[in-house]
Amino acid sequence: LALRAGNEKEEGETADTVGCCSLRVEHIALHSRQGGKENVVEFDFLGKDCIRYYNKVSVEKQVFKNLKLFMEEKEPGDNLFDKLSTAMLNKHLQDLMDGLTAKVFRTYNASITLQEQLEALTNEKDSLAAKLLSYNRANRAVAILCNHQRSTPKTYEKSMKNLQAKIDARKDHLADAKARLRKAKAEHKCKKEAKSRAAVEKKKKLVKKIEEQLAKLKLQATDKEENKQIAMGTSKLNYLDPRITVAWCKRFDVPIEKVYNKTQREKFAWAIAMAEEDFVF
Repeated sequence: LALRAGNEKEEGETADTVGCCSLRVEHIALHSRQGGKENVVEFDFLGKDCIRYYNKVSVEKQVFKNLKLFMEEKEPGDNLFDKLSTAMLNKHLQDLMDGLTAKVFRTYNASITLQEQLEALTNEKDSLAAKLLSYNRANRAVAILCNHQRSTPKTYEKSMKNLQAKIDARKDHLADAKARLRKAKAEHKCKKEAKSRAAVEKKKKLVKKIEEQLAKLKLQATDKEENKQIAMGTSKLNYLDPRITVAWCKRFDVPIEKVYNKTQREKFAWAIAMAEEDFVF
């Protein structure tokens, strides 16, 4: 589930936030059968930065039985895993593999999700803007998995209004250009001159250019709408293997600066230098 491990609170922290190891009985509900699925666990708790985590997931029968056992004879405020701490968990994981910690599961889930989503969403024949929308959608899937939410920015409504005004203006421009093209075609039909043919071709190119600009603006609006309550930066910086992004950019001819800003390019210079287009996480 890519849940945070749930480390002990630092001194001075008062927010009632939890993670996997610090879940309390009140944070889960068990359903033997729900929505056509068996052994459903319902999670509802506040994670890091007081962001609510709510999810329902069908688990293996043994996991379900164990959770039921761990909840027996406990109050809602009691720890679900009362005999476990993150320190104990990480020590156990270190014994299994050097360098393995609880966070590795979260970063692995994030990276494999990005890899799978990029493969499913990217079309080689798409425009650059459409490819970038596919990348952002893949990254959004990761942000949702990791529960990287945010409140809608205060500037959202204004920026969307400005973007819609640009779209409307481009639509008017396109309608005018198409009318001029029809007129040019009618004139060429009568005159059948080289000059009138050239005028038709020129107006065709203008219509195509405006259509491409309009499509790009519409994709930007879609991206902005889908992204209004998702914080994408955290996963990109801390949870995703940058070689996946670099390989994708090289494979689909997307300039790396369209995905990573200057600071990110400096941080991931090693990945930019080493990852080829055939890299797979």
